[in-house]
Amino acid sequence: MSSSDHVSRPVQDSLLRRISRPLFGPEATNGELALGWGAALIGAALQLIWALTRGDWTWWQTLIAALFALDICGGVVVNATRSAARYWHRPGRTWADHNRFLVVHVYPFIVAWLWPDYAWSQALALYLSMLIMANTVLAAPVHLRRPLAFGLAALGITASMSLLRMPAGLVWLPPLYYIKLVMAYAGDDGAA
Repeated sequence: MSSSDHVSRPVQDSLLRRISRPLFGPEATNGELALGWGAALIGAALQLIWALTRGDWTWWQTLIAALFALDICGGVVVNATRSAARYWHRPGRTWADHNRFLVVHVYPFIVAWLWPDYAWSQALALYLSMLIMANTVLAAPVHLRRPLAFGLAALGITASMSLLRMPAGLVWLPPLYYIKLVMAYAGDDGAA
């Protein structure tokens, strides 16, 4: 095979890049991938350690909590990257596109289903407050989105930590839920 044949062949993406593309965006750097996956895996590992050493959970609860931690801890970092901001907030994305991303994050309802001591009314309050806050940020002028997102997320975190009673081992969920979806996702200031 000549060197020109080698150059003309397309470079194959790694499995990690193919898995990461719809989450991080196609332009994710190696550093962004390392930070995002690192946060996801560390979050899942810490949740798993807690569940196995201190929790009195079923294997379903343990698995679901670890998957939540994987997605939310990773999402906090990934949604804050420039490549994800360029991808998720690229020209042509509509209000409906953004809300499709937001509405699938139904974690509070899954917690209410699997942990009976967590009230459905609390799940609804957490979920609706996230949607209202994220949409308020997305409706704001681009130059005000970031500070508004920080302010609303701070209010959401304060309210959830003061008013909601999360199951032991999941107290991290409301703060990181607001950080991932209101601050990191909706709070794109167009600087990407």
